[in-house]
Amino acid sequence: MMEAGNRPANRAQMHQTTDILTGGSEEPWRPSRRFVAVLCVAALALVAAFVVRLGRPAPPPPPFSLVDLEGVYAGMVRSDGTSDASVIDPGRVAAGPGEVLPAACEPLFAATVLNRPPAGGLDGVGTFWALGPSAVSLFTYRFADRAGAGREYARLTSAFDGCRGVRVEVRAQPAAASVLAGLRHDQEQLAYVLTPADGPTLAVHVLIFSNTVTWQYRYEPVPGPYAPQTAQNVMDSLHDQLRSVQEMPR
Repeated sequence: MMEAGNRPANRAQMHQTTDILTGGSEEPWRPSRRFVAVLCVAALALVAAFVVRLGRPAPPPPPFSLVDLEGVYAGMVRSDGTSDASVIDPGRVAAGPGEVLPAACEPLFAATVLNRPPAGGLDGVGTFWALGPSAVSLFTYRFADRAGAGREYARLTSAFDGCRGVRVEVRAQPAAASVLAGLRHDQEQLAYVLTPADGPTLAVHVLIFSNTVTWQYRYEPVPGPYAPQTAQNVMDSLHDQLRSVQEMPR
C-alpha cells in the first residue's frame, strides 16, 4: 500500500507547467555589413553586365552567298509574274569591244555597255527584259566581303566625281556621246545618264548592299529626256528584296 506522500499528483496538477523548446537567440536576424556589401557588389556586377550586353552592337549579318542572291532574284519578277534570272560566271563573260572617252570615265560603262565584269567579282545573278522599245538589264555581282564591294563602289563614285558635267563618248554598241548628268549620288546608290540630242539614251543605276554591287542598265532608243522614276522603283524593290533575304535565318 502506497503512502500518501508518494501518491502521484492528480491530472490537473500534471498539466500546470509546459516545456517550450527553443533554439538560438530570440533576437531577430540582421545581416552583417560584410554580407550587405558582398550582396551589393554582386548586384552591381549583374547590372553592369546587362548594360554592357545591351550596349554591345549586334554582329553584322553574314555576307550573301550565291544561293542567297538567287533567292533575291527569284522575288524580282516582271509584270507578267515571271522571272528568268540566271547565274553569271565572270570567267565566261565575253567582254565587248569598245572604249570610253575620256578614259577616266570608262569604269562608269565597263560592266554595262562594255560587258566587263568588275575586278573581285566572284559570281552574280542577272536578268533582262524588254519594255516596249527599251531594253533593261539588271545584274548583281557578289564579292568576297563588304570591303570588296565597297572598293568597287568607291571606284565608280570616284570616276563619277571626275566625269559629271563632262562630255563623255561611248564608242561601243550602243554608242552615245553627251554630257554626263548625275541623277543620284549617296552612300548606297549612284545613278547617271548620257542623253544625246539625236541618239539613244544610256542610263545606269548602281546599288551597293552588303557584299554585293548591282547595276541596272537601260537603253532608251527613242530620243528625249530620261525619266528615272521607273528605274528608281526597280532599285528600291531590289533593295527591299536584298534586306528581306538578309534578315532570314541562314
